[in-house]
Amino acid sequence: MGLGFLIHDAYLFPLFVGFIALTLWLLYRSGRRRRDLAAFWLGLAAGVLASVALWLLVTGVYAAPWVIYAALAVVLATSVWDAFKARRAAACSPNAPYKADQARSTPDAARGQRVVRGAAISVAAAAAFYGMYKSVDALAPKAAQGEIACWGINSCKGTTACTTAFNACTGQNACRGRGYLNVSEAECEAKGGRPLAGSEADPVRG
Repeated sequence: MGLGFLIHDAYLFPLFVGFIALTLWLLYRSGRRRRDLAAFWLGLAAGVLASVALWLLVTGVYAAPWVIYAALAVVLATSVWDAFKARRAAACSPNAPYKADQARSTPDAARGQRVVRGAAISVAAAAAFYGMYKSVDALAPKAAQGEIACWGINSCKGTTACTTAFNACTGQNACRGRGYLNVSEAECEAKGGRPLAGSEADPVRG
């Protein structure tokens, strides 16, 4: 499943955005308790930047993976920052920070509204993830008839794999940040490449 997500960018992109969204939601919940959303807003800006940069990369529009890594580093930094702020707030006021989370009785009408709102959010999120999948699936470069995903035909000498973290040389060659090209099997062999692991031409799959 992991290999499939890495090879098929249409699956990888919504998964990436989903984890970013989960991180931002946790940052928002944490900051809202203390009425301090500075870490959330910084994380939101970095998360949006990372998502846009990844979309541009997987659709072949513009390859700038360093932007993705830098933005993810900022998201990580905001999480650490928020954790320190939460510990400091808890130390200063042991009983106050989580008062909003204390159990309380909820009327049936309010509980029903929460269920309806949760269902609506779930449907909207599912539609958004499907839209992300379709946007990448429709725009990402595809192999034409008779072509295969040829890997390792550039200066990286096979060390790049799709759009994974191992893509140290991404964007410096005709692969446009992807680490492979869609070419005929004969051209792939002539360029000194080999079928991308897990792709249609992979002998292991055959």
